[in-house]
Amino acid sequence: MMRLGAVLVVLVFSGAQALVAPPSSRPGTARSTTLAASTNPYESISKTLTIVEEKQLLSKVAKLGLLTKLEKAGLTLRDCGPLLVFAEENGLVGAIGELNDDLLPLLPTVVGAAPLALPLVGAAISLPAALFFALAAASVGGAFAVTALPDDSVTSVALQTFLAIPLATLFPILFGGLGVVSAKLN
Repeated sequence: MMRLGAVLVVLVFSGAQALVAPPSSRPGTARSTTLAASTNPYESISKTLTIVEEKQLLSKVAKLGLLTKLEKAGLTLRDCGPLLVFAEENGLVGAIGELNDDLLPLLPTVVGAAPLALPLVGAAISLPAALFFALAAASVGGAFAVTALPDDSVTSVALQTFLAIPLATLFPILFGGLGVVSAKLN
């Protein structure tokens, strides 16, 4: 009889708890503190635009001729339209919106580093596409070579994993994508 009473008490209290609104939806609780601590998107975008102006990023892009190369290849801003529709249909826009507070503060830092990357981008798009495809294949070959090393210690397995994952996934996609873009631009 004692067990039945304990079970009933647990059911009653768990059922009553199910009827209480979660703390995040009650006024004056965790939700309001989350909003207060969230990132101000206008401030992050303002900082980003200030960095773009101070570092003369658009002038540097123009000097490298990146936009001219894209235009000669037949790529315009209108070509981004279908990509945006695709992103919205597949929930990518919503996913990025949910990550806004985490990613938006990084935007000024990324844009601040862009002038260092622009010469690399300029040089990369002038290289032949075959080179990028060869690098993609070499990266996959490198991943197989790394995994063929002996697994005799935890350190060697960790090192193999650290090297093999980017060699087998990240770099082939990166170099394959650069190859496609380079083929389109040259």
